[in-house]
Amino acid sequence: MMVDNSGTKISQLCVVALIGKSTLFEQQCNKSWKFNQLIQTPAFKEHVITNTEDDFEHYYDHINNTIYVHLRSFHDTYQLLNLIDNIHEDTSMQNFAQLWENKQANFIKKCLICFLLSHIIVISHSSHTFDLNYLRFFRIIELLRHKSKPAVLEAIRSLNLLKDADIFLNDGRLCVPRALFIFENHHKGNDAPGNNDRDDDPKSVNMARNLENIIFNALRCSYIISNQTNSALFTIAHKQPFVFIHRCYKEAASLGQTQKLLGILQDFVKQTKESSCNTNLLNRASSQQQDDSSAFKRFLFRHVEEALTDGWSNDGISGGARSESSSFELCTYTTWTRLFNSLRDLFESSNKALRQAFNMLRANVDPDGKLSETRCKKCLPMAIKYYEDGLPSRYTRHFHEQRLQAATEFFATYARGSSYKRYVQQLIDQCTRLWQDGRQLCEAISLTRNPCKNELHRVLGEEDLSESANLAHLPVRAHNSKVQFMAASNCGQILQEREDPFSLKEANYEFYQDVNKMLSVKPIYFEFPIFRGTTTATEAIRAGSKQKTEEKNANLVNDLSGASELSQSKSVALYSPAPNEEQQALDNITGEKTDATQLVTCTDDVQPIPSTTEYLDGMTHSDSPPGLLPRFSSWSLCCIGRASDYVSTKGLQQPGFLTNLNHLIPWDINPHNNQASTNNPGGGGAAQYHQQRPTATRSYKHNRRGGQSSSIWDVTIRAYIGCEYECPRGHRFLCSSPNHVIRVGPTGVPKDDGAKLVRSDMPLYTPCSCRVMSTGARVWAQLMRAYVVTPSTSTPIQCVLHPQVIPAGPNSPTFFPSYTQPIHLTEDSIWVLRFPFIYHDGERALSRPQNEEDISQCLVLRDLFSWTNKS
Repeated sequence: MMVDNSGTKISQLCVVALIGKSTLFEQQCNKSWKFNQLIQTPAFKEHVITNTEDDFEHYYDHINNTIYVHLRSFHDTYQLLNLIDNIHEDTSMQNFAQLWENKQANFIKKCLICFLLSHIIVISHSSHTFDLNYLRFFRIIELLRHKSKPAVLEAIRSLNLLKDADIFLNDGRLCVPRALFIFENHHKGNDAPGNNDRDDDPKSVNMARNLENIIFNALRCSYIISNQTNSALFTIAHKQPFVFIHRCYKEAASLGQTQKLLGILQDFVKQTKESSCNTNLLNRASSQQQDDSSAFKRFLFRHVEEALTDGWSNDGISGGARSESSSFELCTYTTWTRLFNSLRDLFESSNKALRQAFNMLRANVDPDGKLSETRCKKCLPMAIKYYEDGLPSRYTRHFHEQRLQAATEFFATYARGSSYKRYVQQLIDQCTRLWQDGRQLCEAISLTRNPCKNELHRVLGEEDLSESANLAHLPVRAHNSKVQFMAASNCGQILQEREDPFSLKEANYEFYQDVNKMLSVKPIYFEFPIFRGTTTATEAIRAGSKQKTEEKNANLVNDLSGASELSQSKSVALYSPAPNEEQQALDNITGEKTDATQLVTCTDDVQPIPSTTEYLDGMTHSDSPPGLLPRFSSWSLCCIGRASDYVSTKGLQQPGFLTNLNHLIPWDINPHNNQASTNNPGGGGAAQYHQQRPTATRSYKHNRRGGQSSSIWDVTIRAYIGCEYECPRGHRFLCSSPNHVIRVGPTGVPKDDGAKLVRSDMPLYTPCSCRVMSTGARVWAQLMRAYVVTPSTSTPIQCVLHPQVIPAGPNSPTFFPSYTQPIHLTEDSIWVLRFPFIYHDGERALSRPQNEEDISQCLVLRDLFSWTNKS
């Protein structure tokens, strides 16, 4: 804000500029009060903040031909408080070191304007001691003056002042200004000085002389002043006093700003206390201020009168005459305002000629920052090299973050200062660009928790539409973790390497479909219900009727009856007959012409009506919505031959089985017990079926142990069952009970029977005999297949499969095929139920737990094998 009290503006004027610091005390919190007392007018606002930036205000005293200029800055208490408020409220001011550097640089630029356009520089101190930081401050201003001199002269010439005002500014300034130093000697309470004339106060006089000696010696030793006054930043009076001490009275309760600053440092609570004191103290303070004001006016106007008459003729160390080359120009108010506005615009603009000078300024304003900048710039390439040492060709984000953390710690060992955060961010950015420039792995996680080892790529069908444009440059390829397993086909007749799956369909469906194509003779499969989306909603509702149910059951019977199309050879193989040969194939199995509906019986409980618009993302389980089907079946049930093709002394003739661990367990069934299945021709629903099972088991145990029954009750029917486990290395073995492999005698006859297997919950995972060579850790095998060799058609029973799996402990849902009812198998056949390789609940894959205690709770529930009487 400019304050103008102009009379005539054509007189030659002396310009007095006030810079420096103010105290923290309430009454002197802005140094402009010194000018207000001097001119006896509140021309300068002491407690009003008009701008957060450093700014000027001036007053034209036409009576004394003087212009008073006051530079507001963050060294004034009120400006400092406002700056702290902005730091607290403005999130953009987080880097205090950078903010403080900018404030100091702006302050020095505007101080230079005062040194260029002033005759007298009044430097205010907030105490009675000389601040040696001013020495560095003066050197920076002098360096900036030399760097910016060409641009300043160019700006002055553009004003044509030589023609208009007849002044010469060959050095880019009005004169070499004279510096005056004002100090404040604070008193409080009864320690305040008396009412004597300050000129007669020996303490004040001696203090001023001592300060003059200290300042003179400090300026001389630092080469800020010399006999060459024309090149100096400023001069000091040789035979006149240049130090003035204000006697400031400090009331007991006048520490409002100090307490406010302390409150900010503690918890950003700012409270300003109003000054309060008794009448006697105010009267004493008022009399002292009036006395100091008169003394300060006499002190200052000696120098003003000298400037208006002769200029500085004897300044310097020895008080020699002014050099002829030096200029001392007085100017009018109009000329001065033109010069002031021109230089102010110059220093606030982004002038190319001043860019180098401003860069130098920032380097000198903050020497600690300059040291930090130099140190960080030197350490940054070392940290990047530390990151690059030993890098693989491609690596994951986790590995990148580990190396980046190590590189950051290495950088922090040597880098220091305010530039640290900025260069750490550069380190992070450069290392990240290095990683993303052809070294980035795909990092898609397989269902067995292995990362993809390919470079970052796209997979057709998996692109996100929102990111498709950003990923268009990436190659298209399938995921590959470089991990391979050995796995058998659905029927177990082929052992084949398989890739680590990244999708549920790849894990439980596509691999087995591809291997199935390699078979010369294909098994006949039971078709589990899947989502097809072809029926209308009306047809889905009608499916609940009885007629629709019978048609559905007949179609399902035909699908299962096709599984009995067995070859006449002894080998375990199937052939695919022509449609007109289907009934003949069924006759070959049963030995007689039989209605197809009697070969496989489905329960009367129908499946929930499937949705034709929604499907399951994962697999069917106990928590999945009813009526929703998966898009593919993760289970497989197939018939691989006739019962006569299995030789109990030889076992299963398939690859991958460990020695003597390929024998199915005999299961002797006594059909003549008190089982109530005879009253249920269709086998009953799932609930009734489970109610009948314990009775059948107890009767079987009683009949096995009892010896008093008649011969008809001693008749048993033999079937063969088995649970096959498969490890990732392709080792296969059968278990007779939980965590116990089958025992075989010397003649190849199994020593175990199927009773315990039928009654037990089998573990989903069990240890294999192989181990990891590098660590010695055990390898876990997973239950993958269940075998049933059903008895002949002449028997009165029918074998039933009802698989239910808890794959991840008691908190996980129970998984089962999409056909939720117990599956009744055809007679005189070898059936193989292949379990899923991966269990997925629609949100995540339920992998094998790492804790062995949790592994023991992953179960295939009992009643996997059961039987029921034929109708």
